[in-house]
Amino acid sequence: MDQDQQASIYTTIPGGPQLLEWFGRVPSFHDAEIIDLHLKRGDISKLRIHGWNMTTRVQNGQFVLEKHAVVQFSVSRITYLDLDDFNHQNVIDELVLSREDTEEGTTVFQISLEPCYGLPSVIRAEDISVSYSPGKPE
Repeated sequence: MDQDQQASIYTTIPGGPQLLEWFGRVPSFHDAEIIDLHLKRGDISKLRIHGWNMTTRVQNGQFVLEKHAVVQFSVSRITYLDLDDFNHQNVIDELVLSREDTEEGTTVFQISLEPCYGLPSVIRAEDISVSYSPGKPE
């Protein structure tokens, strides 16, 4: 899915426009680390990720990272869940947010976590919102 398609989804969910404004683009979450995932039956489940913007600048042999934030995806009415290989680190290659309108007339959002190391997963839910806290996690 391209950046424009994802941007159009972020603009329709609560907190999405603010997240786009913070990062200045659709965040890819490349090399981001999953902080935690709390699943709650019949309530709001939460996925927290430490993300940032990677620049093209190099300092001390490493890319300079900016705009650190702890991003929280809140989902409810989960319709599908596929989790695998949870371990001590859980670094992702990217996070893809997509949306599908069903034949029943409902909208289902999907969060796909493409892994680098641990926790490849897919979460589909009827309700989603996103929020963030600037800075690195404690």
